[in-house]
Amino acid sequence: MIEEADLERELVYRGPVKNRSCTDVVCLVIFIAFLVGWGIIGIYGFILGDPQRLLYPTDSYGRICGVDEKLKDKPYLFYFDLTQCADSFLFTSGCPTPQVCVKTCPVENFVAIDAAAETGEALTKIKMICKENVTVSEMSVKELVDKGYCASYYIHSEPLAGRCVPLLTNTSDIFSNSTLEPVVPIEKIVNVASSLAHFVILDRIFQEFSKTWWVILIGLAISMIMSFFWIVLMRFAAGLMIWLSIAFILVLQGVGTWYCFKCYTELKDFPEANNQTLAENESATNLITSSGRSIWQIIAIFLCIFMAFTILMLIVLRNRIRMAIALINHASNAVGDILSTLLFPIFPWVFQVLVIGYFAAVALYAASIDKSNFRVVGPDNKTNINCSCTSVIDSVGTCIPLGFEKICDIQCPGSTCRFFDTGADFYVTLLQIYNFLGLCWSIFFVSALSEIVLAGAFASWYWAFSKPHDVPAYPLANSFFRTVSYHLGTVAFGSLIISILRSIRVLLEILESNARENSINCCCCIIQFFVRILEKIIRFINRNAYVLCAINGTGFRQSASDASSLIWRNVADIVVLDKVTEFLLFLGRFVIVTTLGIVSFYVFTNKIPYVNECISPTDFFIVPIISTVLGAYFITGLFFSSYSMAVDTIFLCYLQDTEINDGSAEKPFYMSQELKEILGKKN
Repeated sequence: MIEEADLERELVYRGPVKNRSCTDVVCLVIFIAFLVGWGIIGIYGFILGDPQRLLYPTDSYGRICGVDEKLKDKPYLFYFDLTQCADSFLFTSGCPTPQVCVKTCPVENFVAIDAAAETGEALTKIKMICKENVTVSEMSVKELVDKGYCASYYIHSEPLAGRCVPLLTNTSDIFSNSTLEPVVPIEKIVNVASSLAHFVILDRIFQEFSKTWWVILIGLAISMIMSFFWIVLMRFAAGLMIWLSIAFILVLQGVGTWYCFKCYTELKDFPEANNQTLAENESATNLITSSGRSIWQIIAIFLCIFMAFTILMLIVLRNRIRMAIALINHASNAVGDILSTLLFPIFPWVFQVLVIGYFAAVALYAASIDKSNFRVVGPDNKTNINCSCTSVIDSVGTCIPLGFEKICDIQCPGSTCRFFDTGADFYVTLLQIYNFLGLCWSIFFVSALSEIVLAGAFASWYWAFSKPHDVPAYPLANSFFRTVSYHLGTVAFGSLIISILRSIRVLLEILESNARENSINCCCCIIQFFVRILEKIIRFINRNAYVLCAINGTGFRQSASDASSLIWRNVADIVVLDKVTEFLLFLGRFVIVTTLGIVSFYVFTNKIPYVNECISPTDFFIVPIISTVLGAYFITGLFFSSYSMAVDTIFLCYLQDTEINDGSAEKPFYMSQELKEILGKKN
């Protein structure tokens, strides 16, 4: 006779339990308290922070160019001597050289002393860039330069992030002007310009986005439509769609291998000296081709090996693939019967976007809380000077700009109090760490909530004996309310573990990037590797724990224990089938993303005649292509996430089905007829 506890345990597998109790309440309370603290940090940052100090340049007196009342018509920052600045830190920290806001950046090379000798003092003073409140007419050009009131020289510059900097495009002009050499350290200027080269690339990327953003949005909309229709087709012919995807991948690999060998063969006999001519006369594709025939050879060999590996895997895993296709077909029926699950992932995605936006806003405002540091700078632009004006200068050389001008003019002749950098207080660093933890925990919380809600809906479908007639009404809505009512603590518990592991990974990456010793880098890499593997294992266990929590109503620890036990008893099937089904679902995404990538390549390289009339040519076409591909990959993942969760839930239910049922009248199997035929089972 079956005991009452065993009977209750058995009935659990017949679908989600209705009589539940709240799980992991303590963790939910901690999560709510954490969110309250995160909100307080946000309010604190919004009140005290000023992002304009980070987004716009600041002059030597700490005033914001183009923002402060007296500087609204002067949006650009000019450096008297750019070589004194900290090269790549130019945009995030100060510089010991005088800095003034100007209306426009210099458009010519200019040396004050030489210009005074050639054109006279009056015309030279008109061109000079000087500090405010300087009476230029009362001093000579040499006096203005020697006392640091005006810049001794300037170079043809362009505005970059609100700063006037000489870019690499102007270095030829610098070398061609021999009059600069006696005064200007040309080599240092070139080094500074070289260090800013990556900012030029970022500027080009921004320009490409500004020209092609609407085309990218159209491409993303098309990827959304393709994903929806692909899933609809999967509802009626999942097996056919998957085999067509496999065939498409093989054909794509074959065509790619042929094309790469073709390019390699064409370049093999092409004179090396004419590669530049080919690049100048042909399209951007030939430019890539002429960069090296060895690249095409390597790609061709890689594609050939990958194609052979794919064919071998198809032969070896053909039975597992059949079973995986049956599971996917089972999941397709579930998704088709609960169509609301297709649109549900949009809602957690919206919440994740809001979380990321809040994190970015808090990070920006918190970073702008940092204090502006002003240092005493001598005539030689050095900060370590002996100045005894202690009323406005502290022991470390920090000063007050306005007070310094009024009080310390006699004690510190020729010295000025200038904005040096933005100092980071320790508590601001703690706020940023808390903000990052809030991002991780909230993102993983929303993702876990989505998984457990979908798992509850698909479990309701699987344990309905006669589908879809026995499926409860509104299974997704019921699962959502069950989760919110009873299992938010479980969601918080599981997401906390993943967020801690992710934070450790980020910390190790920061340590590795800042470490100067190879031994430390090596240790960080090894630890990162194991943490990454541990995170993948925990995420896999969490996902299955959420399924059992949605079905059984147990807490996180009990669900994780049951899931681990079930996985261990069927480890061979789970390891192979899970990865095979994951790969087969990935093929659908890959087909959509690849198709869109090929189309976007022809669109943005102006190879389609009718499209050329609507889209302006792009010099950096790789940017919109990559943006379209990455966006399409994300959107397809959003739609296919329901399928992935359906497969995982149904697979776990299937394992339970085979363990507790034997096909008899008392214990019939709940799996589909296709799965029964593949496994040789029947009711």
